Amino acid sequence: MPAQLPYAPPSNSDELLSSWIERIGIFYGIGYLRARVLLDPSRNANVRGENDDVDSSDAIRRSVISWTGHREQSVPPALPDADEKKLLEVSARLTYCPQCWDADAKNGRAPYIRRQWALWSSVLCAEHETWLCARRPGSQFGSELNGWAPVWQTEPNWAGAAYLQYDPALRPYTLGFEAESIERPACRWQDLKIEFESLARDKGSILNLVVRAESYNVRGRIWEALEAGQHIPRVTNADLRGYRRDEPGWIADRICCLLTAVEIYRMMADREPALQGVRHVLETHPAAKQLVGECRLCRRRSHNWRQFPARSQSAARMGKR
Repeated sequence: MPAQLPYAPPSNSDELLSSWIERIGIFYGIGYLRARVLLDPSRNANVRGENDDVDSSDAIRRSVISWTGHREQSVPPALPDADEKKLLEVSARLTYCPQCWDADAKNGRAPYIRRQWALWSSVLCAEHETWLCARRPGSQFGSELNGWAPVWQTEPNWAGAAYLQYDPALRPYTLGFEAESIERPACRWQDLKIEFESLARDKGSILNLVVRAESYNVRGRIWEALEAGQHIPRVTNADLRGYRRDEPGWIADRICCLLTAVEIYRMMADREPALQGVRHVLETHPAAKQLVGECRLCRRRSHNWRQFPARSQSAARMGKR
C-alpha cells in the first residue's frame, strides 16, 4: 500500500469509487492509471484480465480507505454484486450528462461520475431533460484503466474544476455519442425514466423479447427513425473492449431497446406514443408487428404487467398538480 495521503478531495454521496480514485490521482498529478496501480501493485494491464471491476471491489475500497484516511462512511460504497444484471459491464460504463458536469463546475465541484450512470437502464438525465452522452470505448488498456480526464479536458469549465488543462484537440477521440443526435421524446422525461426502470426490473418479459438477437432487424429500423436521417459513424458492442454479454451495452443500442419496449407497452395500453417515429415503425414494419404480437402474448401470461402502468400514471398525475 502507498503511504497515507496528507489530504484527499472529499467524495460525493452518489459518486462511483473509480471516479473518486481518479480525482485523487489528478489532484496529486499522477492520473488515474498510476493511482489505480498504486492501490493494487499486482495489477498489470498486459498480464491481468481486462475490465477488472474497481467499482465492485471491496478490496480496492479498503485500500482506498487506508490510503486516504477517510472514514468508511465517507468513501463511495462498492457496487453490489446482487445487482449484476442491472449493472453495465465495466467496458460499457461510458455514459455521462454534460449538463450535470456544467452544474458541478458552476457550484465549485470537480466533475464526477454518478453511480446511476452504471445502470443498464440509465440512458437519460431526467433532471436536465436530455439523453446521456457517451465517450468512445478505450483501446489502449482494459476499460477499467481508461479514466475520464481526457473528456473533462475538452470543456474549459470542466477542465478548470478538475485541475486539468483544457485541450479541445481531445474532443474527436473522446466523444462517441451525442445526446442531440437523436429525437427527444414527446412525453415527460421523468415518466420515461420511470418506465425504463420498471421494464429493466422485469427483464423476463417485454424487454427480454426486444433485446434478443431475433429482434435486431426491428431495432435497426427503429434506430434509423430515431436518428432522423443523420448518418453518424456507429459504435457497436464489438467496440466495447472485453464486453461479454448478449444484451446490448453501447448507449445507442440500449436507448433503442428501451424505447422499443416502452413504445410497445404504450401501444398495448392504448397510450400516446413516446416517440411517433418509433410508433410508426412498430405499426408498419412486418417484423415489428410480429414482435408486438409476441409481446401481447407475453402480457397475457404475466401478472407483473399490471404494476407498470400504475407507476407511470401515478407519476403523470403528480406532474399535473
